[in-house]
Amino acid sequence: MVTILTISVIVLICLFGLAGTLQAANKKSERDEVSDEVQNHPVLFNPVIIIYSLAGIAGVGIILYYMM
Repeated sequence: MVTILTISVIVLICLFGLAGTLQAANKKSERDEVSDEVQNHPVLFNPVIIIYSLAGIAGVGIILYYMM
């Protein structure tokens, strides 16, 4: 049961990451109209980095949960 839950969470995280990646790739025309705050910190508001960071945090959380 736990394996199925873990695999389903991993699949959901991968789907969200793929959706964020495709969405960011399709917004090429909007890159010209970026605010100054995003231009100064492009990594901070990048949806791809946010999704993969959340996936890493979730992975670490799952590993720590089973270790304790």
